[in-house]
Amino acid sequence: MLAATPRLPRLAAALSAAAVAMVFSAVPAAADYNRVIAFRAATPKCEANPNLPWIGRASGQTTSLMSDLMVPVSFVGCFATEAECRKWLGHGIGLIDGRIVENSCRPR
Repeated sequence: MLAATPRLPRLAAALSAAAVAMVFSAVPAAADYNRVIAFRAATPKCEANPNLPWIGRASGQTTSLMSDLMVPVSFVGCFATEAECRKWLGHGIGLIDGRIVENSCRPR
């Protein structure tokens, strides 16, 4: 019984290291999803800009904040020029790490 005691701290340390590794392995997915949230918040809303002539739409799937499951995301924004819309669209599509469903800039 005394021989098993020195192994216990090593086992506890190994389990702690494994738990820390699992937590930190989820950080990149969470960080990416936080970028999705920030992008959506910074997108010019069409309701607030009814006179802007270009509408951009991007949708698809990305990794969930809480798991490795794919979740749907979508972005809609309105812009003064097609170039602004295309630049925005490139950033939005770059945040979708799964299947892209919609990817467009069109006159309103």
